[in-house]
Parts: sequence; structure tokens; C-alpha cells
Amino acid sequence: MSTQTIVVNEKEILIVNKGGEKFVAIKPICTALGVDYTRQLKKIKEDEILSPVVALRSTTGADGKEYKMQVLPLKYIFGWLFTISPKNVSPEARDGLIRYKKLCYDALFDIFTKRTAILKEKTDYQIEIEKLEKELESDERYIKIQDLKKNIKTASQRLNALDKNVVNDQLDLFKKE
Repeated sequence: MSTQTIVVNEKEILIVNKGGEKFVAIKPICTALGVDYTRQLKKIKEDEILSPVVALRSTTGADGKEYKMQVLPLKYIFGWLFTISPKNVSPEARDGLIRYKKLCYDALFDIFTKRTAILKEKTDYQIEIEKLEKELESDERYIKIQDLKKNIKTASQRLNALDKNVVNDQLDLFKKE
């Protein structure tokens, strides 16, 4: 069992790696944010996404001892934190949670809009290439390039077939005649 930490409101919280999956105990995060653990656990257990993944696991407490704690997989922690209202956290944690939530909004915006913009840009390039290729179809040099590309493809296929035969022939060297 290996461990790492994340920092929540200037407090280190252990990430526990068990069976290749990373988990984070819920209670230490609630304590760091000054939110009611019982209320947050109830919200998690009522959530259609989080309830199937919350689990009771052995983790190391702040005192270094092993305890059974309610945990979430690390990949769900960020979404859960996004659901916490800044009104419900301690005054010293409020500004940090608001900054975090703003970062989440920015990240969501970027995921849904930047990808679309890049896909549009890629499509525009492809359309431009197709237009230029259409214009060049009658150019002798373009025709020659297309023929050479076909020849390269054919040569590659022949090489692959030859390589396959060589491998098979090598395997035959070890067979009894």
C-alpha cells in the first residue's frame, strides 16, 4: 500500500493506493474545510453518481493509526468538492473553495468549447486541402505524386508479406522434416 497526499485548505490529506486505485478519506477533507462530515456523507450517499463509489476502507488517520473510513476514489473527489456550497464551509476556507469552484467552471468551459474549436479548425484545414487537391487533379505533378503514393503503399504491402514469409520460414527451421 503506497500513499501520496493532496492539500486541502493548507492541510495534507492522504491518498491511499489500494489495488491500483487511489482513494481519499472524506472526513479529513470535511475537517479541513470546516463542513459537517455527517451532512456531506449523507449527500454523497444520496448522490446517484457518488453513492455507488463511496466505500468503507482502512486508511491511515492523522495520528498515523489505521482506521476504517468512508472514502471516495480520487477521480470523484474533485466533482464532490464542486458540490459543496461556500456558505457551508468555515470562513477561512470560503475564499479557497470559491477559487476552486471558479477553476472548475473554467475547466468545464475549456473542455466543451476548446475541443470544439480545435475540431472546427481541423475540419477547416481538411476542407482547404480537399479544395486544393481538387484544383490540382489535372496537374501532371499531382498525378505523379498520387501514383508514387500508391506505389509506396503497394511496396509496403509486399514488404509486409515478405516479412511474414521470412518469419514463417524461420519458424519452419525448428520443425522436424
